[in-house]
Amino acid sequence: MTLTNAKMEAMIEDLKILLPHRDKIGYAAARNTRILNDALTEYSKFKNDLILKYGKDDTDKEGNALPTVSLKYSDPNFKEFTTELEKISTIEHSVTLMTLKYEEIIGLLSGEEILRVSWMLED
Repeated sequence: MTLTNAKMEAMIEDLKILLPHRDKIGYAAARNTRILNDALTEYSKFKNDLILKYGKDDTDKEGNALPTVSLKYSDPNFKEFTTELEKISTIEHSVTLMTLKYEEIIGLLSGEEILRVSWMLED
């Protein structure tokens, strides 16, 4: 399967709802999450570096600096962040993901869950 960095990042989010399963579904979700995270190693580092570059240091309620940085949609630097990230988010990679048959998940996943991870289901 050939996917962009952005698509793989979204797929990892979709898999989070399946990770609590203690069955073949949870196994497949964990395996695919690991595979996708591995494929996104450089992309994740690049994205984090951009957040550090364009973001602002977080502070607590008293205004003390926290060891984190955030970048909000409303930040004037957000456009530059997205412009730079887009150059990398559209790069494609070939990954081999585990699939499950629809018959294996019927009655175990909700319709919403099935729709979110239909990319890892086959007839």
